[in-house]
Amino acid sequence: MSLLFDPGFVILREDQSVKLFNIILVMSQVFGWFLKLLVINLTYFSYLGGLAVLLVTIWMSKFESGFAWSEDPDKEFNYHPTFMVMGMVFLFGESILVYRVFRNERKKFSKTLHVILHSVVLVFMLTALKAVFDYHNLHKDASGNPAPIVNMVSLHSWIGLSVVILFCTQYAIGFITYFFPGMPIPIRQLVMPFHQMFGVLIFIFVSITVAMGISERAAWKHTCWTKDGQMCAQQAISSFVGVFTFLYTVCVLLLVLNPRWKRQPLPEEEGLHHLTSSHSMTD
Repeated sequence: MSLLFDPGFVILREDQSVKLFNIILVMSQVFGWFLKLLVINLTYFSYLGGLAVLLVTIWMSKFESGFAWSEDPDKEFNYHPTFMVMGMVFLFGESILVYRVFRNERKKFSKTLHVILHSVVLVFMLTALKAVFDYHNLHKDASGNPAPIVNMVSLHSWIGLSVVILFCTQYAIGFITYFFPGMPIPIRQLVMPFHQMFGVLIFIFVSITVAMGISERAAWKHTCWTKDGQMCAQQAISSFVGVFTFLYTVCVLLLVLNPRWKRQPLPEEEGLHHLTSSHSMTD
């Protein structure tokens, strides 16, 4: 693995390396967008097209779903997996890829887009958390009487909340250090390796948490295999959500961890960097 990501160990020419980057990037977007379609279609939320139409047709022929707010906690829950996958998986991954896809653009552009995407992720994540807590706290039994479900009892909820806390901490530190108000260059340089490392680790744990959530939901709701002992469309589609989550995660990691595809400072940025670095050393 160290040999694979060693910038001095060159197997491909530069043009071949760029071609491989583009192939993996396209694969990541296919997995990511198809993942969004799968999750959205599971809850019958949006315009359907292509293969997604077939999947939701099979899904909706046997099951009924949809969205609502707190007046219908069962349907409000559907915001939780939908927004978590759209935000914490897809948009989180896209925000990481910003510095690879736009590595030839000015850093200010990439940084701004990085912050915007992470901010959207934060909104999706908070909405998804509200949905699942409302589902538990406002849950009703078959007779319509209040029957709250205990919060934070599963491993998925423990790991999930830990990931949320880590993400919010990472977001706050990154925002203050690199965006506003912005820390001095030496502090930015000190924080950067940890910011990058924890960003990748949190992204990996997100995919693990998604897989745990899918398994938990399947164990509770997918009676076709828990009671009838057979595969059904509901179980198959939810499993594909997990598969495409992992495939998307792998593609993003391959694009991010290869040093040949790392963003290099533009000529004008290098001059500014040397100027600020030398100035800070003389202070």
